[in-house]
Amino acid sequence: MTTSGAGGTPDAVGGADAVGGPADGVEPLAWCLVANVGRETAHGDGGLEIRDGLRHFSPGALVWLTPPMWGDGGERMRATGRRRKNRWHHLSVVVPTRHLENFRVKGVYGPALLTALEGTRTSGPGARTYPLWASREQAQQMADALAEHRVEVRVRGAHALPEYPYGIQFPPVGDPPPMELEHGGHTFYLARFNARRAVYSHLPPPAEPPAGPETP
Repeated sequence: MTTSGAGGTPDAVGGADAVGGPADGVEPLAWCLVANVGRETAHGDGGLEIRDGLRHFSPGALVWLTPPMWGDGGERMRATGRRRKNRWHHLSVVVPTRHLENFRVKGVYGPALLTALEGTRTSGPGARTYPLWASREQAQQMADALAEHRVEVRVRGAHALPEYPYGIQFPPVGDPPPMELEHGGHTFYLARFNARRAVYSHLPPPAEPPAGPETP
């Protein structure tokens, strides 16, 4: 996951022009964390099912992220953006942040976008809006935390264990990834990795043969 400034990845959907871009001397209505949906996202058993973008958002789509509310450090966040095949209305859904990239902070200038970001948590007299970022600095701190390079985790062969008939998913890990991951009393061993993902197995790596006698 990376951040970008003016020269980074373009906003594929819902950029500044689409939400009432900034004019000279105009202060934003709010500051918000934004990201782009990954071109390819991993799903299913061990992350082996690769999809283009997400169910509701196209690959590269710009989404606006409100502060996390589930105590998971931002592994899942409420994302607001233009829905696939319908770019006239905003849609808000909770998505795993591992499917997003290019985290950065943008100003909100369009009243319609602000309304969509605030949303409604309940209906009736007790209705409350979703919280927004308290400041630009707070949003930037989250962008920096999420932008630390992490790699997706895929677990190979976990369904062979009785505890995991449908496989298992781990959150992204740092780069380089750890040699072992623990879950439910089981150890999963790093089999291979690259710049995007680390593949683990429930089988330990083969033992190296003992060294033979030295030849003179």
